[in-house]
Amino acid sequence: MPRRIAFALIEHGRAAEWVTSLVLLTFAVTLALPGNTLHLSPSYRGFLNLGFDEASLVLLFSLLGGARITALYINGSWRRSPSLRAVGAWFGAATFASLSVTFGWNYFTTPGVALGTGTGTYAVLAFCDLLAAYRSAADARVSRYQ
Repeated sequence: MPRRIAFALIEHGRAAEWVTSLVLLTFAVTLALPGNTLHLSPSYRGFLNLGFDEASLVLLFSLLGGARITALYINGSWRRSPSLRAVGAWFGAATFASLSVTFGWNYFTTPGVALGTGTGTYAVLAFCDLLAAYRSAADARVSRYQ
């Protein structure tokens, strides 16, 4: 069974790339809605401590998610699109890893604070983007020889 899962995730399709790109855009849209989301929960305090505000996060996640979806949409129509997907997946992995650390920061630095679900969720998304970067890089190598 693990072999089938590895095949589905690494060797077949780009579903993980679509999902992680849409998660970035959904995060951006949620932050762009009225209200001050970053002040709702202590889980977001890490963003504030790093100097981020909602507008900067909306811009960052919108650009990254939008660029990745564009590269996925044009994939195959342009020879360099797998390379763009690979770069986008690396940036996505770094972004999700940063989100995971940011959401877990209070847990690791403040005694008695509960660990939120964002830490593990974003760590899994970072791992999915690492797999997507591997897959995209393989596609880029193949497209070079065609």
